[in-house]
Amino acid sequence: MKGPFAELSHPREIIKNFIPGWFAVNMGTGITGIVIANFPFPFRGMVAIGSIFFLANVSMFCLFTLLFVARIVMFPETIPPLLKHSQCLMLSTIPMGLTTLTNYIILVVVPTHSWALELAYVLWWIEFVFTLFSIFGIPFYMMRFHLLKIETANGAWLLPLVPAVVTGASGCYLSRYLESEGHRALMILTISSITLGCGLSLALPVIGIYFYRLIAHDFPSEDVVITAFLPVGPLGQGTYGIIEMGWACQKVIGDKYAPGFGNSAFTVCVIIAFFLWGYGIWYLSFAIASIGVRQRAGIRFNMGWWGLTFPIGVLTAGTLNIALATESRFFLGITSLFVCSLVLIWFMVAYRTLCRIYTGQIFRAPCLEATLKDGETEMQTVECYKYITKDSVNS
Repeated sequence: MKGPFAELSHPREIIKNFIPGWFAVNMGTGITGIVIANFPFPFRGMVAIGSIFFLANVSMFCLFTLLFVARIVMFPETIPPLLKHSQCLMLSTIPMGLTTLTNYIILVVVPTHSWALELAYVLWWIEFVFTLFSIFGIPFYMMRFHLLKIETANGAWLLPLVPAVVTGASGCYLSRYLESEGHRALMILTISSITLGCGLSLALPVIGIYFYRLIAHDFPSEDVVITAFLPVGPLGQGTYGIIEMGWACQKVIGDKYAPGFGNSAFTVCVIIAFFLWGYGIWYLSFAIASIGVRQRAGIRFNMGWWGLTFPIGVLTAGTLNIALATESRFFLGITSLFVCSLVLIWFMVAYRTLCRIYTGQIFRAPCLEATLKDGETEMQTVECYKYITKDSVNS
């Protein structure tokens, strides 16, 4: 049996090879804790279990932040290759990971501790700043430096856009608790609604492009097949966020602009949520089918497997919001099924991750240059999509 970090030449390699994709662990862990604490059929200890996930998530987020900052400080030469590589898409996981912390604070801590509302308010603005970089900065690098082809298109293209949906939904949720502070509540609701709308408007065409890729070029290869679950993310989070926006309109706006405005907005939001939920279920079905098709060739584990957790988690949260908005026991039952499935998936992915952390096998940064070993060039595995720069083609 291999010893600790046996595949690393030096512990410093952990820092040098630390990739922003690790924040996907925060996303998956955070959303799992949230749906457990918000389980549709309450049981003793569910909040305690959710809080364990939350505390673990806080610890990991702090650790990952320190490691990433350490990489920037100690190995600044590795950052330009990161930005010009497909791994730069994973920078979008930072605000989404932080959002899971904010939402859990709002869900569990704010009702019993008033100070937590101010903490959530500050965290939301931090998320918003990172989200702006994600939806403007990362697509710029994709357009400028990444040579993308329709035959290699996959769900990872959505990553820079999803933070807008996630942050917008979180802001709508937060605004409901700021109801007594009319000005701040309306400001957050307005900004969040615009952000949510921007995220969905950008994500839906990309999902359409991905659909064409499936029709024209088959399912993604076994190396990137896990990304088939990523389109479920903005659709599930959109379902959740649209209903949160409807509830916020009821509480924050009410009849301010016109009689029945808040209730009418809520009704429209629920209808839109049904459309998005159905769309998400379709992509979830084909994501599962793609796993079944590619399983025969063998699907190698990598950090991309955490992409299983967050999309299913936010679809679960969206399903729960539909259940609560429509008082439907049918959707409560589906939510319960999703929660149980998510917990099993989380433990499976977490176990495989821990095994590879122990040996050091998982600490590989695809964005770094090829390494020389035994006189041969050994290319690092690209976990998102085949990487070619426009500059390399032009040269």
